[in-house]
Amino acid sequence: MNRILFFLTAVSLGVFLVNCGNEEPQEEPDVLEEHADIRYGNTNYPFPQLTEKARTFTSKWGGFEDFETQVKSINGATVEALKNNSERLVVYTDSIAKKLPDTLAVQAIESRVMVAKTRAHLLDQLVHRTRIDSATLQTYITEMNNAASNLMVQINDKFKKDAIDQQRIDAEKKEIEKQKKIRDSIFQQELKDKNQK
Repeated sequence: MNRILFFLTAVSLGVFLVNCGNEEPQEEPDVLEEHADIRYGNTNYPFPQLTEKARTFTSKWGGFEDFETQVKSINGATVEALKNNSERLVVYTDSIAKKLPDTLAVQAIESRVMVAKTRAHLLDQLVHRTRIDSATLQTYITEMNNAASNLMVQINDKFKKDAIDQQRIDAEKKEIEKQKKIRDSIFQQELKDKNQK
């Protein structure tokens, strides 16, 4: 029994040692180390414009305009600039998440804020690594742009929906008022007819 155990141990150890020596070096992705002059992101990214009503409201929302400025500034930035901009972006996304106004506290906007916050944190973590994959960095910037754009679209949609709802309420009030006037005039006519008999 001991011979079998010794034989199995020896074979296992031999296989282990042979496999350890046959490791092929893995190729590393394109890694940035000191490429200070390379710029990342898309300076022509088509961010949606906020409507006038949305812009008026977001100007009172602490940190949103700064968030919007920082999102745009990560495009066309070097790695060193991205380190500073991503740190500020994290601060502003945390701020807008904490100070979400009641008017905008709907599921669609809350979730877009959380996505933007997550993307900002991921970008910040990536640019602070010692070795950065340039393709991953470009992808993270694109995803941050998309998250910010989706948030802006949802804000615009919220105000458009509110305007449509308000128009519907106003139309219903006018219709009720119109029907009330018609009923009152019919009632007045019936009273008049009764009094004449």
